[in-house]
Amino acid sequence: MPPLPAILNDYIIKTKEKLNQSNLKTYCRCCIEALGEEVGRRNCFPNKTDRIVLHLKKCSYFSAKTTPEIQNEIFSLITKNNDLENLELLGKRKSIQDVPSYQSYGTASTTSSLPDSSGRKVVVRSSSYGPLDNFIVRSLSKKDKEKFYILLIRLTVACGWALQWVNKPEARELFEFLNPFLKLPDRRSLGGEILKDAVAEGDKVMEIALKEDQTGVTLTFDGWTNVRNEQLLGVVIMTSEGRPYVWKAVDISLERETHVEVMEKTEAMISDLKSKGVNVCAVVTDSASAYAAARRRLRISNRAIVFLPCFAHQINLCVAKLREQQKITYDGKIYALAAPGETRWNSYYEVCSSLLRTQQALQILAINFKPPFSQVRRQAGETPTISREMFEIIDSESFWTNIHLIVEMLYPYCKILDILQKDKARLFQVTHCFAYLFQFWNDHANIQLAARIQVRLEKRWSDWEQPLLLLSCLLHPEYRIEQFKDNVNINYTTFGKWLKYYYWAWSGKESTCILREFDDFRLGKYPFDDDTYKQFNNDIWRYWCFARVSTNELGLVACTLFGICVNAASVERLWSCMGFLQTNRRNRLKSSKVLNMSKLRADITWKHRINSDSSILTPLSIITRNEEENNNEKEVEENLVIIEEEEGEE
Repeated sequence: MPPLPAILNDYIIKTKEKLNQSNLKTYCRCCIEALGEEVGRRNCFPNKTDRIVLHLKKCSYFSAKTTPEIQNEIFSLITKNNDLENLELLGKRKSIQDVPSYQSYGTASTTSSLPDSSGRKVVVRSSSYGPLDNFIVRSLSKKDKEKFYILLIRLTVACGWALQWVNKPEARELFEFLNPFLKLPDRRSLGGEILKDAVAEGDKVMEIALKEDQTGVTLTFDGWTNVRNEQLLGVVIMTSEGRPYVWKAVDISLERETHVEVMEKTEAMISDLKSKGVNVCAVVTDSASAYAAARRRLRISNRAIVFLPCFAHQINLCVAKLREQQKITYDGKIYALAAPGETRWNSYYEVCSSLLRTQQALQILAINFKPPFSQVRRQAGETPTISREMFEIIDSESFWTNIHLIVEMLYPYCKILDILQKDKARLFQVTHCFAYLFQFWNDHANIQLAARIQVRLEKRWSDWEQPLLLLSCLLHPEYRIEQFKDNVNINYTTFGKWLKYYYWAWSGKESTCILREFDDFRLGKYPFDDDTYKQFNNDIWRYWCFARVSTNELGLVACTLFGICVNAASVERLWSCMGFLQTNRRNRLKSSKVLNMSKLRADITWKHRINSDSSILTPLSIITRNEEENNNEKEVEENLVIIEEEEGEE
């Protein structure tokens, strides 16, 4: 390769770094002096006269530093044999496909022909194209940077990373390899303005969605204590479609928690939402005494709003004190149960099921390491043994019998909780699950235990708003009156007056034709026939939104009825998310920042749920002695509890 002209040495910096097999890296001295070492060395070119001149011709720093005479002298170094049009094309870093007649892009020995204006062919080696980043790397616009930062904070929240990961040299090295123009923000910027901008964008989407919900939203809230011992009141708003939106979490550490304060906060939140044009149709709270007292009083002063307890929690309370048994006592010692599930019943069920699955292995282990009757100190070299107490438990037949009974009793509770903890759980499912639970204990072999449980079930049922629950079944095309044929008190005529009441309470107007439309529903006239409902894939709320157009009054009641959320599980999921982000090792995070991160995580989780096919849930498996001994699946299915799942998504 011929040496470079001496006039170029004052404006370039030569290196011994290889750019490819034939050329060395060369940098512009003017760019480095103006931009600094780090930025100025991002743009390199081969140590070839034509490529150097081409860069200097476009370099504004070179033009500002030199006189026109020097510039003309350097620009004239390009030989006449070079194809200037081809060099301009290369300088603009166009893709290979844009170059006509270019066949391949390979090593330095690969060549191709480019026709010039005179018809001659100019041989261009692939090495003259420079590194690959000349074709894929570009600087980001302002909008691109904003989008990049939003995606960056969403990635951080979705993966559960600490905010300081962006300060790691390895992270910066990775992004610089992908694109030198991608500059990672520091930890404070990522958890500050970037996080606020991402949440502000989500809040705008939330506000629009809540305003457009004509049926009305469900307001759910509950209390929680974080790792910093702050008493927080979290609020999640559920749309009638079943999508949760995290609204806010307020610190109430310095406030009393009586029904008076709960009423004040509830009315303040309802007023705030109404001022924003959001219609509230229901309020669902925890079953604590303060919340229950507030519900009873607010129900009288706000008849247009339905006040309900969390029915998923109510199922737990149906067994009263059994729910509070976090530990069991065996031979004077206390053993704690693990909690892998979201609720206590699911936790107990999983623990007992895992014991049954490992029963044979545990018994073999106990036999192989059977302890002697007289407990003595083990000498060095002797075979280890398990404790005598543990051996007797594993070897006890009554222990495994009781575990089987616990699993069989907990199965319906776990199955029901899996249904009622979904975001799309509806009122008719509460009635269905509760009726089955009562029937389960009515047919149970232990009559004394079943009688006590049924008393508690009846007490819970008497505390609920029964007309609302029964109407949700009567207005369901798959239920109607067929499920209540044995009860003469439940009929279309009796519940006609309740329809008139709820229409007046929710619309503020007296009904004029709701009974006639209710009778059309009873007769199954279009669109109230079964064939129309089946086309909506068991989505009762969407079905009534479709049928509402054909009605004047009944559709309003039905849409509101089936648009009510029946649990506060979304608030519990909020607390789980905040507890995941704010741990003992990360307790310096402020609650406001953790709340914003939880909002992003809730939005990400919802989008994953929409994209994934979660319409079919895997049923809980129940282990019975017939399955263990005979592996007879048909006989097992006869003993299982099968509850029809009306909703697909959680």
